[in-house]
Amino acid sequence: MVLRPGERTTISMQFTMQSGMDGPHDFRVHLATNDPANPDRTVQVLSNWVSGGDD
Repeated sequence: MVLRPGERTTISMQFTMQSGMDGPHDFRVHLATNDPANPDRTVQVLSNWVSGGDD
């Protein structure tokens, strides 16, 4: 996807954790840009997964 200066978009992410993977997690998504000063932007997603007890 290419955005022109001033345009916006929404990024959606879906994470699926397996049994036993509960606890804090730090995900990073890298976004490539054509900005010479910032060629790679990072979106950081911090989460704390809690088991639903049905695992």
